[in-house]
Amino acid sequence: MSVPKTVGDVFESAKAPYSHMSEEDARLFYGTMNALLVYANQRLHVVKPSSLRPRPGCPDMLYVNGGRVSEALWRNRAIIDDFVRENPLGVSPAQIETARPWRHALRDMFTVIDANEDRALYMNEDRIFVVGAAQDPADAHVHHIPSLMLLTLVPFKGGILTDGKTLHLSPRPVSWAIPLIGEQIARLAAHRPIATAHQLEVYMRDVPEGENRVSERFQRIVDRGFASGEIA
Repeated sequence: MSVPKTVGDVFESAKAPYSHMSEEDARLFYGTMNALLVYANQRLHVVKPSSLRPRPGCPDMLYVNGGRVSEALWRNRAIIDDFVRENPLGVSPAQIETARPWRHALRDMFTVIDANEDRALYMNEDRIFVVGAAQDPADAHVHHIPSLMLLTLVPFKGGILTDGKTLHLSPRPVSWAIPLIGEQIARLAAHRPIATAHQLEVYMRDVPEGENRVSERFQRIVDRGFASGEIA
């Protein structure tokens, strides 16, 4: 897909304030996320507690069945306030401070419009977001550009990462959609991309609490995937 020069400039200049986790940061991020998922599951009863467990050989990743619980968590995010205030699982102060800004996570449908190993550019209906690499390169989970994904973007150490899961909704756009995507990119390129944790928090002030930004059609696809076990 060709893009106007001004859009190309945005692609070229977009940098992620935080990218490429150290082992220490991976333990902090996923240890915090997984503890929050355990607590959310206790509150929401999404899966059997015994089925929410570390991945064999990969303890610093999202738990098995963590994606299913996180889908419920982000739609009931007041739980995060309770987790931070009460520290029910007795996690460290560093983990509490890591979880605190996750109240401002953004769960939405995104079109990936550019990606390299350091950062990916994702576009929703009204802005472009710069998302850094976690443990894997930022383009590791990008199958095609452009393509449609369900992501949850979370603040971490001044930048923006995904919550650890990527759900592919539409691997390749139909041909008639390509010009429309190009027009949308050009329109949104007039705004400064959202790249920092603070910018994400400011953006989220205008997003209604509890709003499901996933269309009914794609939400049904996601729900069926979790119900069938195709997505864990």
